[in-house]
Amino acid sequence: MSALPSSLHLLVIDAQSLAARAAHVASDDVTAGVRLWCQMARGTAMDVGATHLVAAWDHDGPTFRHGLFPSYKHRRTGDTRTRVAPIRTALEGAGVMSVSVEGFEGDDVVASIMAGFRATLPVTLLSNDSDLLQFVDDQVQVVSYVGVGKGTDGLRVRRWLAADVHARFGVTPSQLPDFKALCGEDGDDIPGIARIGKGTAAKLLRRWQSLEKALEASEFVSHRDETAKLAGQHEQARLMRRLTTIRQDAPLPLFDLARCALDAVAWPPGSVTRSRPGAAAGSADSVGVAAPVTRTAAGPGLEEIPWPE
Repeated sequence: MSALPSSLHLLVIDAQSLAARAAHVASDDVTAGVRLWCQMARGTAMDVGATHLVAAWDHDGPTFRHGLFPSYKHRRTGDTRTRVAPIRTALEGAGVMSVSVEGFEGDDVVASIMAGFRATLPVTLLSNDSDLLQFVDDQVQVVSYVGVGKGTDGLRVRRWLAADVHARFGVTPSQLPDFKALCGEDGDDIPGIARIGKGTAAKLLRRWQSLEKALEASEFVSHRDETAKLAGQHEQARLMRRLTTIRQDAPLPLFDLARCALDAVAWPPGSVTRSRPGAAAGSADSVGVAAPVTRTAAGPGLEEIPWPE
């Protein structure tokens, strides 16, 4: 990859969950849903200083995880994808660069795009899915949209640090796949290991540092030791970890980064940045100023709407 200007900053969006939330708030009015999606995406871009963005989506049909574990997400009805599809179509028509890969989920696409660019320019991931918190580190910023004035330093987004992840889960970001493999993930129908909850999972990882080391230890510890719960569960545990680990090697299609520029998108009315106070209407200073989007512009009560599973 050729050298890129140092001023570039790429925002990679978990577009599926953002669109599902927008569809919910807009009561499936596609025009309103697109506007809300753009307000959240563009507002985040302003808050983190991004110059380019890419929207990563789930691909229709089963993924490699279903091949590994047929009951993966078996309680999902498909209703979310039906509601999201017209929003995606409209966003692509407006020029939002969208990427999905057959056999992979949107999270895998987000991570694969991140892996391709993190060495050459700053990358921020936007998602309210805790799975992507496994990538929080000094090179990659992960943020969640939480609403106007409710985020870090009064922004619309919460910036996650390793300390925040540890405070919430009791493990480091890199341990999250092992943590979820042990205690399971109900929303994704990942059962984890029998008789191991979140507290025990965190305790085992603090003690043994990794799932693999805990599995090794389970064969020689006392039967009274909580680690012994893993004895005879090695195959199950490793399968769970394959489900909870976000892949970074999805075969991405080629795309032109220039087409990902924020100013390459035909942003719909209602998603445009607010003018700087005192700027004359129509002046250069009245367009594209990184001022906070108001509560009304962000949609009534948008920050109070939970993220769909």
